[in-house]
Amino acid sequence: MMGYVGKAALYRRILELKRQREAAATRIPGDAVEFALSVLNWRPFPYQEELLADESKRICVCAGRQTGKSTTVAVKALHFALSRPNARVLLVAPTLRQSLNLLEKVSEFVRGSPTCARLIKRRTRTEVSFRNGSRIVALPSGTLGNTIRGLTADLVIVDEAAFVPERVITDVLMPQIATTDGSFWMVSTPWDKNHVFYRCFTDQSWSVRRWPTTYCPLVRPSFVEEQRRLMGEEAFRREMLAEFVDDSDSFFPSDLIRSCIEDYQPRELSGGRLYAGFDWGGRADPNAVAVVESSAGYLRLVHTEAWMSESYTYSVVRVVGLYKQMGFDLALEEIGAGIPIKEQLESHGIRVIGVGPDEVEKAMLALKVMLEGGRIRMYLDEALISSLQSVKFERTRRGRLVFRHPQGTRDDLARALALACYASTVDSSGTYAVALG
Repeated sequence: MMGYVGKAALYRRILELKRQREAAATRIPGDAVEFALSVLNWRPFPYQEELLADESKRICVCAGRQTGKSTTVAVKALHFALSRPNARVLLVAPTLRQSLNLLEKVSEFVRGSPTCARLIKRRTRTEVSFRNGSRIVALPSGTLGNTIRGLTADLVIVDEAAFVPERVITDVLMPQIATTDGSFWMVSTPWDKNHVFYRCFTDQSWSVRRWPTTYCPLVRPSFVEEQRRLMGEEAFRREMLAEFVDDSDSFFPSDLIRSCIEDYQPRELSGGRLYAGFDWGGRADPNAVAVVESSAGYLRLVHTEAWMSESYTYSVVRVVGLYKQMGFDLALEEIGAGIPIKEQLESHGIRVIGVGPDEVEKAMLALKVMLEGGRIRMYLDEALISSLQSVKFERTRRGRLVFRHPQGTRDDLARALALACYASTVDSSGTYAVALG
């Protein structure tokens, strides 16, 4: 029979072997590329591998659509948290939905990896914590950063950084790494040059990367060329080639649009009166509707949609269906086909405000005034933002503004928003309740 001492030694040996197996099963490589390959079973493309291997504390990635920037950053953030004890990683984006999307990519990798799954301590909707004391937390930036002010982090990742107000980045987020000597990464599709994201991208002290969509081998060249034709040159350069485009000739500059974006979801209603603008299209142009809610002295965007259809009957039915869901006063341009469209909409009980061509120009000007005055708030609607940016202007010799949009771009949603705001200025008698300027 084995003596007490022998049994104790055997038991210690078994425990030691168990600890060794556990350590081997949960070993996190120090190299992020090895981590991606061996632990996550994810093979990055060469340009993604370069970012994973980058150990710089200041990283700025300007990327086109569908380059896998969020996936790569999720892997890099997960490796950072698991390879350092008690690390606090903040994932920040313009909206909570966007930051949660990035956290979900992290969670997907954790669920797919037995090693990472063993290291999970707790997982909630907005946070993943690990047994080594590290945490990854998803947060929205907001327009002022009040909800995230005063936090401390070892790593801050700002996704879609070009859409986050500059003051939030410089005054709220960057100070969060001051006492930890932490890391700060920004990734985004480019927008305008009047923003800290562009300045960091052109700063030699930052590790910068530009990823055009053409880098991704999964995107066919024929698709890229199709997007060039459909998007227009300016949007194509920005969205696909990851180039910063000067928008000095845009009637609605990027920094003005950015200042009005808030973190909320479409159709979040607060009981205010609703107004809609309907920009009817035709064979070549889309139809578009924008709906705003009047609340506490400002207008709040609550819905947009656009569709192609040559059938005015179909478009009328679609607008009527939306009216039955939401209920609103509606403005549309009363010229050409707009005249019978107005009559059909009125036959369904909708209060329709006819707008002449000259008044549409005044409505566009009024929309800019309202944006500048902080009287309009918008959720992050990329189609609407693109439409607003496409609106160019010229001033005639008599001082009159003439609006246009480059070939391949669309101003339909911008016009619909201007019409919705116009509808909010007209009282029940059909006269101006608010001067349009």
